[in-house]
Amino acid sequence: MNIDSFNIIVLVSFYIIGSLPFALIVHRLLSTDDPRTSGSNNPGATNMYRVAGPIAGFLTFLGDFLKGFLPIYLLTFNEPLNAYLYSLVILLGHMFSVFNNFKGGKGVATSFGFLLAIDYQIGFTIILVWIIIFLLKKISGLSAIISFLSLPLIAYFFTSEHWIILIATLHSIVILTNHKKNIIDLLDS
Repeated sequence: MNIDSFNIIVLVSFYIIGSLPFALIVHRLLSTDDPRTSGSNNPGATNMYRVAGPIAGFLTFLGDFLKGFLPIYLLTFNEPLNAYLYSLVILLGHMFSVFNNFKGGKGVATSFGFLLAIDYQIGFTIILVWIIIFLLKKISGLSAIISFLSLPLIAYFFTSEHWIILIATLHSIVILTNHKKNIIDLLDS
């Protein structure tokens, strides 16, 4: 990726897109409890589901998913390495939202969106892992942890590009770090 004016504009735009706090948008549109001060205090789809119900949870998930999927699907022109690098900027925007005092969600729904756009096999498989674990255990955090623990292996299985596998590993570390409290809670139970 060359750092020229086009790429700078794309990177800034993707950060702003990633910063769109769909949990807060849904909270305002549906007049629900503020997810930052209710439930787990996290502005994400799972907490919106907990504090405001399935419609709010689904709309939050959909918004977060699409902000990961659409920019990558429409603007990266089938270049997986650049797409993944651009995706990480969207993820940073999601986790450190300029519209929410540089706080944000854990990045699962947004990651699902851009992973599906980068490589439908990787994206579909990680989503399938999440669904299977959730159906078995009914714990969203555990589903996210296991699916992102498996991401480097999934990437290895579907691509021979070493850079993609390396970035997938970094991506997993970021998501797992965001789930540190969930991991501690699961180990304590």
